[in-house]
Amino acid sequence: MNYIIMDLEWNQAVSAARMIRTPVMLHGEIIQIGAIKTDDKFNIIDKIKINVRPKYYKIMNSHVEKLTGITQSQLAVGETFPQAFRRFKTWCEGDREAVTREEFRFITWGFDDLGVFADNLSLHGLDPSFGADYINLQLIYNRQTNAEHLQCALSAAAESLGIPLDVQCHDAFNDAYLTWELCRKLDMALGLAEYSEYVAALPTPLVKDAVQGVDDLKKMLFNRRVVEIPCPDCGKKLKHGQWLFSSGKSCKTISQCTNDRCNRSTSNGNFLIKLKAARVSDNNYTVTRAVFAASDEDIAAFNEKLKKREERRRKAKAAENTEDNNDKNNTHRP
Repeated sequence: MNYIIMDLEWNQAVSAARMIRTPVMLHGEIIQIGAIKTDDKFNIIDKIKINVRPKYYKIMNSHVEKLTGITQSQLAVGETFPQAFRRFKTWCEGDREAVTREEFRFITWGFDDLGVFADNLSLHGLDPSFGADYINLQLIYNRQTNAEHLQCALSAAAESLGIPLDVQCHDAFNDAYLTWELCRKLDMALGLAEYSEYVAALPTPLVKDAVQGVDDLKKMLFNRRVVEIPCPDCGKKLKHGQWLFSSGKSCKTISQCTNDRCNRSTSNGNFLIKLKAARVSDNNYTVTRAVFAASDEDIAAFNEKLKKREERRRKAKAAENTEDNNDKNNTHRP
């Protein structure tokens, strides 16, 4: 078994009006593929980097350009996606003339890359299931490091394990190489053996949808289109508690159904709501909403985090008051 450690970079529409919606909702069009092929001991066999010329999002999104360093002139050259995919597929599978083709499995950092990959394949009439059986290294990292944030950035994970960031991140090949370095730091034999357990432990949402055209991320929780969420059992609007942010674009809360006639068959009326915003272009975000049945453990963990947040706020307020009092005393001192 070989492993293909892959990373992708993709361009985005410059506005919601220019986003491709059929045959798929194209949140990102791939502009760069980077990968490292290893054996089952994670020794490097080969490397590849392919620049892809986009067909639909031909104008470089300014946010993506700043993030990746890929310019408009660079975007205009490269292989078409079908050409790039055929070359990449052949590279993954090895010599087609061999008696047996090489078995391989993808490894990526996070769930996003393979979702975007499948969308781009579908867009061009290619098989979207290619590479669908993949390893999300983030799950192994989280389990073996007890990471607090389930969606830790690749660069932050590398720093936490003492891997120097001496290359530009958000280059597909560099990020694939950084992911390989993480593999070398982790107990991959254990992680791969237990991987099915990690996936099985992931909660499955009762409902998942997306709200497009959110123009102000700071006011996301005041946007009725975003926060008015129906109960999965009866359809009545859920009542939310306080929201906890894990980043500027992700937050969650515990919600309740207050309808006495609701059968509450899925969660006894308690739900864990997660919101995650993705930037489409300037002042344009798509917010993904996921509704989960909230267990007693979910509620206890959420309340504990609320408690810790309040403690941090009290300490910060006390420190601020102490500083103000010291300033006043110094002002009145003769």
